[in-house]
Amino acid sequence: MGDCPLLSFTAHQAISEQSYGPVVAAITEFLDAGKKDGSIRMDADPGDFLQLTGALWRAASSPEDRAPRMLALILDGLRTHRLTPCTRQR
Repeated sequence: MGDCPLLSFTAHQAISEQSYGPVVAAITEFLDAGKKDGSIRMDADPGDFLQLTGALWRAASSPEDRAPRMLALILDGLRTHRLTPCTRQR
């Protein structure tokens, strides 16, 4: 593994615990602003968003970069979908 030692489990856990709160707080601010203006669905959860977007780094390692498509799906899922006369279910 060369000169780059891996983090111990304890060190990784400590770093994750220190960064999780501020990251979730920032995501919460963005989602709350979107909920307030009606562009984000009311049930959007910052923890869910973080977990879903966490999978994007794995998608980019394949020969076909699936990350942009996956991100578009995640973001589309956050949007409120107002039904128009043409899209209303019958």
